Amino acid sequence: MIRVAFLEYEKETKDVVFELAKIFRNTDWTFRHFYKASELARSMKEENYQLFVFDEMFKTPRLESAFVHDNPNAIFIYVCQDPAAVKGDDQRGRVRYVAKDRLVEDIRDLKDIIAEQCAQTDVYTLIYDGVHVNLPYEEIFYVEKMEKMVYFHTKKGVFHKRMNMSETEKEMADYGFLRVHVSYLVNEKHVTAWFKDEVELDTGERIPMSRAQKRKLAARMRREA
Repeated sequence: MIRVAFLEYEKETKDVVFELAKIFRNTDWTFRHFYKASELARSMKEENYQLFVFDEMFKTPRLESAFVHDNPNAIFIYVCQDPAAVKGDDQRGRVRYVAKDRLVEDIRDLKDIIAEQCAQTDVYTLIYDGVHVNLPYEEIFYVEKMEKMVYFHTKKGVFHKRMNMSETEKEMADYGFLRVHVSYLVNEKHVTAWFKDEVELDTGERIPMSRAQKRKLAARMRREA
C-alpha cells in the first residue's frame, strides 16, 4: 500500500490526486490531506508515507529536518510559484519541485520517477550463501560489477551474485536505478549531488560516472526539467 501525505491547499491537492490516480491505477494507494505540519507529524506516529506533497511554505530547515531528513526512503514534491528559485542547488534525487501554474503537466512529467521510487518498497530476492535474502529496493544504495560478480551495497551490508550488469540493469530499471558507469548502477533516491565525473550518495560515498552515461543522464534530466 502506497500512502501519500498532502500539506497543500485543497485545489492543488485535488489536481495532484487526480494525476496520481492515473499513475497508481494498478496499485493499492491512499492519501490524507493535512492543514498543519503538526497534524501530519502526529499521523506519522501511526502510519508511514512513501510520498509527500508540500506547498513551498513548508520548505523550512526545521520541517526539512522533521520530514525529509527523518524519512530517507520517501519522495517529496514541493509545489512552488518559482520551482527553480526554491530548488536552488538542491540535487537530491528524491526531492522534486513543480510549478503551481503548470501543476498537472509537471506531475505528468514526473510520472515515471514517482512510480519507480514508490515501487521501491518491493524486494529484490537473491540467494546468498545458500540463503534466500530479500532486499527492499529502497535499501539498496548502489550496485557494483567486479569481474563476474555483481555486488549489492545495501543497508543490511554487501551481497553478491554471479550475473552480468546488463541483466541487472534491466531488472532494476523499473525501480529508479540509473546506470552511471559501465560498472555501476545507483539508486536515484539516494543521490544527493552530481559532480563532473562522480555521483554522491546520502551515505557520503562517491560513485564514478562515465562521460557516455553522463550525456544520457543529462538528456533525461533536460526532459524532466
